[in-house]
Amino acid sequence: MLTLVARSLRRIGPVCLGLAAVLTSFQLTLVAVAASYERDGSFDRLASMLPAVARYAFGTAMSSFAGMTTIGFYETGIILLVAQFAIFIGAEPAGDVDAGIVDIVYARPLPRHWLVTRTLLVLTIALLALTLTMGAGTWIGLLMMAPPGSRWPEPRIVLTLMAHLVMVGCCFGAATLAAAGWARRRAEAQAPLALAAIALYLIDFLGVWWRGLWPLQRFSPFHFYQGSAILEGRANTAFDLSVLGAATAVASAIAYWQFSRRDL
Repeated sequence: MLTLVARSLRRIGPVCLGLAAVLTSFQLTLVAVAASYERDGSFDRLASMLPAVARYAFGTAMSSFAGMTTIGFYETGIILLVAQFAIFIGAEPAGDVDAGIVDIVYARPLPRHWLVTRTLLVLTIALLALTLTMGAGTWIGLLMMAPPGSRWPEPRIVLTLMAHLVMVGCCFGAATLAAAGWARRRAEAQAPLALAAIALYLIDFLGVWWRGLWPLQRFSPFHFYQGSAILEGRANTAFDLSVLGAATAVASAIAYWQFSRRDL
């Protein structure tokens, strides 16, 4: 098992390091921008200039130094980037079948479910590494650039945002892993879920403006990660994380079931 995990980590290592560098740089830049607004006393003016859609997406994040430094954890591009990376990892078993690696692995008497467990472990490690890197980038940025006397974001808020980001990624990664149980090509598992992630985000976003989409919002994992609500203390954190965790568990169970019965 450890050999399989190590092999997968080596394969995704360059991608993970590249993403970590991008996300850390983003957080450092965000802290620098927030520090500039804080020194100039420009947050009130910035908040008054925002359109309604931006106020919904970011809440009070654009009205304070502490709030702005947390935007990176729930900004649209970052969430979708993490979800797509999780989908890429979740499709690995289908890629193993496509490349014939499964034949080599199972030339030895190994439990079939190890492929699923391997991918879940790699998925969890990679997502934790990314979010912890973002947290470290935020903390380093605050130490280096926060104006004297400025209010830093509460550690509880940052940890809650990080937990939601990891769970959204795990949800999509596990769903892709379940799809990989039927796929014989990596693209067959990855592409549909990649498109679904974008569609589900748009459904959740547009549901704010059109009531006809409200019933569909409940099927979007993004609906259970409202960063602005977390920042303002309005989110039901336990419920949201429970839903994301349950969806991840169900998808993982489907993956185990399908891999135990499929013809490799």
